[in-house]
Amino acid sequence: MAVTAWTKHCKTEDEKTRYTESLQRVKWVLEDMKKLINTSESSLEAQEISPKSYDSPNWSHRQAHSNGYKQALKDFNKLLTLD
Repeated sequence: MAVTAWTKHCKTEDEKTRYTESLQRVKWVLEDMKKLINTSESSLEAQEISPKSYDSPNWSHRQAHSNGYKQALKDFNKLLTLD
């Protein structure tokens, strides 16, 4: 799935193959990026369950923002998974 998203701009099968091989060569970098994203996601989860998060009168807006950010992190994490 993720490789398809990365290669949809390729015009030929050869270009797609070369691009996929390039991605595989830098897979270790993508794995490190996934670790950074997971750390951000864990931090966000910890903030969400804190009772202090409800102390603000606009907590629902913050929660909506947080949910959108979490969805973006999940989307990026999915893109970085080349399997």
